[in-house]
Amino acid sequence: MTDIEDTTLRNKERPDHGWVNYSEPLWSEILPGLWQGGTADHDTTLTTRARPGIDADDFQFVTTLYAYALPVDWFVKEIRFGVYDSDMEDFNPEEMYEIVRMTHRAWKRGEKTLIRCQAGWNRSGLVMALVLIRDGLSAEEAIALIRAKRSQYALCNQTFVAWLLDLDVTAVRA
Repeated sequence: MTDIEDTTLRNKERPDHGWVNYSEPLWSEILPGLWQGGTADHDTTLTTRARPGIDADDFQFVTTLYAYALPVDWFVKEIRFGVYDSDMEDFNPEEMYEIVRMTHRAWKRGEKTLIRCQAGWNRSGLVMALVLIRDGLSAEEAIALIRAKRSQYALCNQTFVAWLLDLDVTAVRA
């Protein structure tokens, strides 16, 4: 996928999943050079190997939070940390802060950066919000920006939202 404008998926037939209705772009630019999105290339059966859906023409740095997403192509740096879109009982904030620091650093170096999960709403929204908070926004501002730029459905996991709103930002900005 080298043309981001052509990545919008609408009522597309997928051999492994049947008909999938996406009414928004696969990736959305939240701030210049900083993108949030989902995956269209995952194989939940892990029985096939397809060409990676992201190459160096798309992004230079990718943070992947969905375990079944195919890896990115050659010459694209990727952090992979599969986390659940759930109640956060198994959540380790210190591990997440390290991922946020690496992602923020890559973006600030000028690398076109994508934060992705499965649909591009919750897990990627959580990390995106933390990157934005690290960059100086409040949790409320980060959530509003993500919902305005990515999807009205972004951060629909209310556990994630409550955690962000209660966050001590000094840990994220350290």
